Amino acid sequence: MTPGISLKPSSFVEGGIVPVDRNVTWKEARFNLFDYVKKSGEKVASTVALRVTFVEDDGTESEQQYSVGDPERFQPSEDGKELVAVGDAVALSKSSNYYLLMNALVNAGFPENRLGEDTSVLDGLYTYNIGLPEPKRSGLARPAVADGETVRERVLSVPSQILKLPWDKKGGAKTSAKAKASETEATDDEVIARALKFVADALGEDESIIRKDLAVKVFKDLAKDPMKDAVAGLIFKDEFQVQLLAAGYTLDGETISKS
Repeated sequence: MTPGISLKPSSFVEGGIVPVDRNVTWKEARFNLFDYVKKSGEKVASTVALRVTFVEDDGTESEQQYSVGDPERFQPSEDGKELVAVGDAVALSKSSNYYLLMNALVNAGFPENRLGEDTSVLDGLYTYNIGLPEPKRSGLARPAVADGETVRERVLSVPSQILKLPWDKKGGAKTSAKAKASETEATDDEVIARALKFVADALGEDESIIRKDLAVKVFKDLAKDPMKDAVAGLIFKDEFQVQLLAAGYTLDGETISKS
């Protein structure tokens, strides 16, 4: 007989679940074909994605899928460790969740020269992950929201700090990243001010910038800034639009421009 599920609150686990603001071990990273499906089971679309199995310090395990691209352009190898080009495809697009993951990884300190074609090099990596709101992309098929359901902001779990590289024999204390995050926590006003200054600096003489590109610049240009994670998260929040307008910027779709 299948054992029942305990109803005791003390036995509950956090759900959802996108592992953010916590330490995680990358148990396995493999490419696969991933289907977007409705609750009814109807398939809406398919994509090639990197499937990462994360294990938290308390043993909680979860899988996250990071879209790579069209299956007509790329296919996972039989063992899932590599991507095989289909047709005339020669390079991966920056317009993918996989790019956001890998770009955050490199900016967190993972040596880019260790990234070849085999994704299993990530197995055993130990990082502190934060939540990065997923950019809205036109033309991307998603399951429709049912009547009465609330539209939830999609969040990607991406690394902001490397705690232990896969080939390292010793890593830092498992609480180090969490402690560091709390020690450098900034107020909302400070984060807003830092984000607006970053927008101004990023625009420079340019007339506009895409929010996704702005977030990528945050991880690169603010790599050692203690407000990096908070600024990156704020950029995609709806309430930031109010701050942009008050500061003399407009937000049209995903494009931020000077008024």
